Amino acid sequence: MGASARRNTRAQTPRYRRPTRRSSAGWWIAGAAVVTLALVGWVGLRGHGTVSPTGIVGTAVGDTAPAFSVKDIAGQTVTLASGKPTLLYFAAAYCSTCAYGDTQLRPVYQRYGSSVQLITVDVDPQEDTLAMVQAFAKDYGGPWPEVLDEGERLTELYHVTALDTSYLINGQGVIVYTAQTSLTSTQWERRLAPLLTV
Repeated sequence: MGASARRNTRAQTPRYRRPTRRSSAGWWIAGAAVVTLALVGWVGLRGHGTVSPTGIVGTAVGDTAPAFSVKDIAGQTVTLASGKPTLLYFAAAYCSTCAYGDTQLRPVYQRYGSSVQLITVDVDPQEDTLAMVQAFAKDYGGPWPEVLDEGERLTELYHVTALDTSYLINGQGVIVYTAQTSLTSTQWERRLAPLLTV
């Protein structure tokens, strides 16, 4: 290999660069951003009872939750409660994270009982049979209504596109919180507490 070829090879080889040190101002900015996000989250958790209603029937925070009347797996009619918070949880019997999410509702029910309405909706009537949903309710749920969403009426009404979707609705029928992940019982209790003191 000639000298010019060696020179070209060296020119194409990337050199190691020592990472540049961040200035202390950069660290202060990053720290301020973290504190701001934490405060926003804290205020958000405390403010669930004071969401401004939009007056629109829809599925966004502030919207009036769509009304419904369906039968649960025990054949009982289920509607949105009037005057008390409702936690509407969309799940499937074959979903492991949904099993966890439903289990986390047990301490919520034990703590608040009839002060809060809990409803679990199985969103997959093609995949899940009535027997599967009954077994799911027995293993993971509790004494609250479990609905097999035949015809996917509630799934469409609430625009559910993912398992583990939840809606927290206040006593006036306004959606105050939504999630697409399983929450712990402590997280749910923290969101429910302001709704029970207004």
